[in-house]
This record gives sequence, C-alpha cells and structure tokens, in this order.
Amino acid sequence: MFRLLAAAFLIITSAACSSSPEERFSPLAEGEGTAGQMDIEFPLNLDPRKELDQYSHANWQEGLPQNSVQAIVQCQKGYLWLGTQEGMVRFDGIRFNVFNRSNTPGFTNNDISALVEGDEGQLWAGTYGGGIIRLKDKGAVAYTTDDGLSSNTVISLASDGHGGIWIGTYNSGVDYLAGGARFLSYTTAQGLPSDRIRSLLVDMAGNVWAGTSAGLAVLQRGELDSFAGVSGLAGDDVTALAEGPAGVIWAGTNSGLNRVYKNRIETYTTADGLCNNSIQSLHVDREGNVWIGTIGGLSRFRDGRFSSFTSQHGLPSDNVVSLLVDRDGSLWIGTHGGGLNQLSEGKVSTFTTSHGLSNNLIYTIAPARDGGMWAGSYSGDIDRYENGRFHQVLSGSLLGTIQIRTLLEDRSGSLWIGTDESLYRYAGGQPTTFSTEEGLPDSPVRVVSEDREGTIWVGTDGDGLYRLQDGILVPFGEDLGFPTNSAVRTIYQDRDGDLWIGTYSGLSVLQDGRFTTYTTSDGLSHNFIRTLHESNNGTLWIGTYGGGLNRYKDGGFNSYTSRDGLVSDSIYQILEDDAGSLWMSCNLGIFAVAIQDLDDFTAGRRTRIECMAFRESDGMKSRECNGGHPAGLELPGDSTLWFPTLRGIAVVDPINMPINITPPPVVVESFIVDNEEISLSSVPVLPPRRKRLEFHYTALSFISSEKARYRYMLEGFETDWVEAGGNRIAQYTRVPPGDYRFRVIAANSDKVWNETGAFVDFRLRHAFYETIWFLLTSILTLLALTYMIYRRRIHSLRRRELFLQEKVKKALAEVRVLSGMLPICSHCKKVRDDKGYWSQIEHYIRDHSEAVFSHGLCPDCMQKHYPEYAERIKRRHDSQDSSNTS
Repeated sequence: MFRLLAAAFLIITSAACSSSPEERFSPLAEGEGTAGQMDIEFPLNLDPRKELDQYSHANWQEGLPQNSVQAIVQCQKGYLWLGTQEGMVRFDGIRFNVFNRSNTPGFTNNDISALVEGDEGQLWAGTYGGGIIRLKDKGAVAYTTDDGLSSNTVISLASDGHGGIWIGTYNSGVDYLAGGARFLSYTTAQGLPSDRIRSLLVDMAGNVWAGTSAGLAVLQRGELDSFAGVSGLAGDDVTALAEGPAGVIWAGTNSGLNRVYKNRIETYTTADGLCNNSIQSLHVDREGNVWIGTIGGLSRFRDGRFSSFTSQHGLPSDNVVSLLVDRDGSLWIGTHGGGLNQLSEGKVSTFTTSHGLSNNLIYTIAPARDGGMWAGSYSGDIDRYENGRFHQVLSGSLLGTIQIRTLLEDRSGSLWIGTDESLYRYAGGQPTTFSTEEGLPDSPVRVVSEDREGTIWVGTDGDGLYRLQDGILVPFGEDLGFPTNSAVRTIYQDRDGDLWIGTYSGLSVLQDGRFTTYTTSDGLSHNFIRTLHESNNGTLWIGTYGGGLNRYKDGGFNSYTSRDGLVSDSIYQILEDDAGSLWMSCNLGIFAVAIQDLDDFTAGRRTRIECMAFRESDGMKSRECNGGHPAGLELPGDSTLWFPTLRGIAVVDPINMPINITPPPVVVESFIVDNEEISLSSVPVLPPRRKRLEFHYTALSFISSEKARYRYMLEGFETDWVEAGGNRIAQYTRVPPGDYRFRVIAANSDKVWNETGAFVDFRLRHAFYETIWFLLTSILTLLALTYMIYRRRIHSLRRRELFLQEKVKKALAEVRVLSGMLPICSHCKKVRDDKGYWSQIEHYIRDHSEAVFSHGLCPDCMQKHYPEYAERIKRRHDSQDSSNTS
C-alpha cells in the first residue's frame, strides 16, 4: 500500500556517484504508474520583456500577526493561506483572518512552517513543535508524536494526489499519512542521506523527491540507482525543490541552483547572475520561468538569463522564504521580516534609477527629434532615453545642481533647459548659459517652446513672456494686451497657428497681432492654467491648478471638476490616445476619461463622469506626478504615454493595456443574525422575529483588489440588484417570514463580472401567530364565538319578547277591568283598588293607565269659590267679543 516501505531512494549528493543507467532521471513513461500531484500551475501574467522592478509591486505587513511569511498556498475556493510564526492567515486581497491557538480549537502551535492542500480541499499545516494540523470547519485537528508522527517539528509537506500527505521532519526523516490512518516513516536506516528533511516534492509522475541536509533522494520505481561520471549538486543542503516542464527538477541548495534532468545536473551560482547562492524557495511557472528565493533577494531564470528583485528595487526584505503564482497570474513572495509581497502585471510601468535614470525625482520630460526622450530631475541631471534605457547626458553638478523646470529640443537639435536660476542651450556637447546680458530676467524659467516658424518662446515665473531674437531674449506682449508680470506655465500653438499662453492670471491667446485674455469672469473655472491640449476635433482642453478641466469650444467654456467625477482638480498634463480618451496627470495619479463622456455630461446625457484611475496598485511607484513643462508626452511612432513622478517616470500603453479576464471567485464568508454567526453547512432555519441580518462576502481577485465591485439581491424580498460598490457587507432589517436566497456577484478591477456569484438560502420562520394554522384556528374560533354570541342574543331577545308579551297581556287585562266594574265612594268619590285600598280617583287612574292629570277650575267652581275672578274673566271675554264684532 505504501510504496515507501518497499522502495529505496535514489540518492544524489554534491560528490560524484557510481554508475547508473542513462535514463535514471526520467519520469515514468506514459501509462506507467499513477500520477502524483504537484501544485496546480496557473499561467503567469507577467510580461517577460520587463525587468522585475517594472511590475506592479505591493507589500502587506499591517494586518499580519507577524511579518515572516514562511509558506503560501492558494486553496480551491481562491483564498491565499499564509504560514507565519504567529499563526495561519487567510487573505482575500483586503482582509487578513488569523487562525491560531487563541481563537481556533485544536491548534497546537502557532509557528507555521509549511502548508499544502489535500485532494478534498482540506488544508494541512506543518508546525515547529506542534506536529501537523488539519483545518476542519471552525476548528483544527492536530497530529503529533502521540499519534505516531516521527517528530513534532515539521519542515515540509507535499500531497501525493491520492489523499496522502508526505511530511518532512526536522530530524526524524519522512513520514506518510494516508486517509487519516497511521503514520509510516522512512529514515537513514532505509536509505535517506539524512534524517533532516529540508524540502519535499511529488512530481507529475508520482515520484517523491526529498531534499535533505546531506543530499537529494528520490523514490523512483522502487529502485536504488547510483550515478557515475556525473557532476554533483552545488551543495549538499537541498533547501528547495520544484518541477518544471518535461519533468525537469530544480533543486536549490545553500550553494547554488541545480537543474536535474535525465543523466545531467547543471549548476548555477552568483557567477551566472543569481542574486545569492543560499536558496530558500523555488517556484516554476507554466511558462517555464524559474523563480528563486534566496537570502539575498528574488531571482528569475528565463532563457538562460537571471534577473533580480531585491531591497534595492523596493523589496522590504531580501530574505525570500516562500513563492507562489496565483490564478490571476501574479507572483506572491513571502519574506522573513518583510511581510507578504506581490508582483503583478500592472497597467503602469515605471522607469527608475535601475533603468539608467540619474535620479527618480523627475520634474519634466520632453521628446527628442529621433524618437527618444529627455528627462530633467530635481537635482539638475539631464538623462536621455534610447534603446529601452536611460543614460546620463548632463550631470546636475555641471548646471549647479538646480531643479530642471522645462526642456525642449528644437528643430536644430539644440536642447533648451530652463531652471530656477537660468536658461541653457545644450548643443555640440556643451551648455551655453543665458544671463541678463542676453536679456534673461531675474526669475525662474518655467516654459520653453518653439512655434512652427522656429521662434523660441520663454515663459518666466513673474516676468511674463519673452521671445528669442538674434540670440537675445526680448520681452513680448505687454504692449499687445498680455497681462503684466504674469507667471507663465504653458505655451501652445493650435492648428490655426494661434499662440495660447497659460498663466496664473488666466488664458491668453495671440490672434491678429493682439492678445485676448480669458478669466473666471469669462467662464473659466480657475485662473491658474497649467496645461493645454487641442483634440483631434479642434476642441481646446485646459488643465487648471485648482479648477479642474475646462473645455473651450464654439467660443464658450465648460468646466469639469472632482464634484463631477474627476480624480483631481489640479491637472499637470493632458494627452490624447487614438481611442478618443484624454489622459491626465495630477497629484493623485494618472487618470483617463473618454471625450465622448465629457461631451455627454455637458449635454446633460449623463449625470457623472466616469474616470479610469491609476495609482500604486496599478504599478506606479508613487501616485504623485510632477508639473514641469512638458509634464508628459507620447513617444513618436508609439502608443505609450509617459508622465514624470516623484519616483521615476510612469508609462501607460492605452492600446496594449493588460486586462484581467479572470472572473473573480465569490464567497459568502458569514451570515450574522442579531450579532450571532449562523452556520452555513446546511440551509439555516431562523427563529421568528429576527431584527437584523448581515451577509459578509468577498471576491477573491488579487489584482487591485480594492477596485472590485459588487451587486447583491435578497430574492423574495427584492426584485432588483443593489449596487454595493466596494462594500463587502449587506445588511437587512424588518425582513418578513419566508424562504429567501441571498445572491452576490462581483467584478474584478477590469469590470469582468462573475455573473454566477455565490448565494445563501435560508428560511425565516413565522411566529406562531403568523402561521396558516394559527390563522385558520383563529378564524374558526372567531366564527364559533360569533355564532355563540348570536345564539345568546337571539335567546335574550326571545326572552325579552316573551316578557313584554306577558306585560302587555297584563296591562290589557287591567285596562279591561278599569273600563268595567270600578268601585267608587258615592260621597268622597274615592276608588277601591284590587287590594282593598281606597285612593283618589286620579291616583288610581294614574297607577293603572298611561293617563296624566292636570289641575284647573271649571266655570261653575270658579263662580262658586272665586266670584271676583270669575267676574273679571267674564268682562274680558265680553270686551274681546265686542272688538271682534266691530
């Protein structure tokens, strides 16, 4: 079952060995044996024509628990996993999640020395002193000497492609673990050159290679072969192993690099260009480039040539201990003490002192007549670009180590150099100085320009505009309407031959022998003019310092600022590409915008300007550009655009710009309900009345990760996508009970979308009073209560009816008696009731009927008892009768 017990290792050391068959190094022939697993190789997305320091370099230290990245692996989901001395780290391009003894059950030791992913996606870690660890769900399972491991100090791990893990220990040989079964061990007793294992490799043929402190061993066809007449390894301490195309094995030692193939071993050292002979890590990409991590930096071996990337080029530490090429084609570099580093094919390349510049702080660049370029630095150096590199033409010490403000090569081939102190013309290998005798004012020279007639124009900082006549600088324009004592920043001649002058007093144009000056009162957004560009359709674009971009068209101005979407309101240079986009430099980087978008914004067809911005993550060494004259150029016959910065010259190629076409894997990392994380191992069923739902998600794209964009939707609650921008958390409140699916999709930095994305299904249960059964029961109960109340009311009404009927009957009966026999006293006229009592007749009738009595006097009683009132009433009646008669 385990071939290691039955097989021997082929042993290679630095000494010559005994004879062996010629093909002993060959991999298994096609169809023989079983294929093992090597690291999955992804195509490298790095232009091999570039020097290593021209790639986009990113470094991460903040967020890591410790800055020694000893191992790197990318798992099937797409995360990067890092081994540090203070735990294992999961990285998504933005956030670091740390797993260690303090937060992960089962962790035995925080010092992670090796990482490998098994066939089923399980992550294995080797530790210094804690055995091996297998991550599982939210915890870890450890295997130590108590479980049969030979040593708890593990240096290297390799997967065999069949569920087995090979384990290289510090001083106890090689162990093999398959399917969680018992360990099998192999040591010097079985033929290893040393029990101190430094590196392991399972090649594509299934052969197991072990680098030890005393040589290289390989398990191959179960035979022990020897070598004779073959040069040995560069050193016996084999610290790193990697497999290249065609089964070539690369072995790194403490004394150089070795290429092992068939019956030959080739050795490479610093004498061949390797940056250091002490090798700690190796990686071979799909294109066959060999990446070598040493204690003296990183080297690349390609087409027989070494190139290096060290601390001199920006690598924080020269001690490179781990390497990986990810799915996006970026190279990851783990260093000792310098954190995690990435080299990627950025959209911007930068030329620095390593490419021949005298100084990285470049203020101005200017085209040369032969297609090359001139560069002027802050220290007064003048460099020339030709054949892909810069070389110094004039030392800053020759010009007085002063800042170069402007450069111009005129039609005669003379180079004009404007500085803070003087103006120079460089011709025939010697500079000529202009002073006050030649008319130069006592102010810095900011612009030198040549018009189509060959006239040299000089713009000063505070003394206005000058024209060169017969070798003398002559003030020009104040008598023609040019602003007095102006600070000139740019001079531009348009296609009609009109001369435009940008100053800190506005924009002036020389037409028909007179200057016209435009200011904010004429529609400019700002009077500080830094650069001018006429587009192919004749529109004049004006870059200001503080007022953004202006367009002059059809006699009117339109402005565009950061409030409208521009990256910055201070623009140093405007260039135009063949696709109709303007490229601008500023203090915040380089950005591009389509002219059509600007026209649409002006016409009201869009509400915001979309810019494509470039910064350090895109390859710039510094995003801060400089504003000399010129502050950028397009090389003749080339599509590249060049911009001077604080750290070299940045170059973009709009036509051949690299595009990341890989859709990013999308992962929903966690589901949090009312501050409690919910397991996603099955479909969550949530209790009722949950108030707050949170979904944490990410896109695993590692090229300009901060530019990833997201959309999400809670199906069943929403019908449209929510544009989340760069936000990686979705929050919901007051979600009603029901079945839902949370979906999230993402785009990488080049807006390539993963339309499938990721999703989480869940159910939010109803409260008992929200269920259909509760509703049905409530309805039935309500109907029953209503029926009961109805029956009770009917019964009550019937009883009332009977009572009233009985009362009516009794009343009618009493009325018949009253109208019948009624005993009455013949003397006092009292009436006797049914109970034998005598009452006044009016009392009796009141109690036995509805009649009500009112009292008064009849005429006879009035005459009898009150004669005087009777006589008075009679006279009143007689008087009324006589009045009516008359």
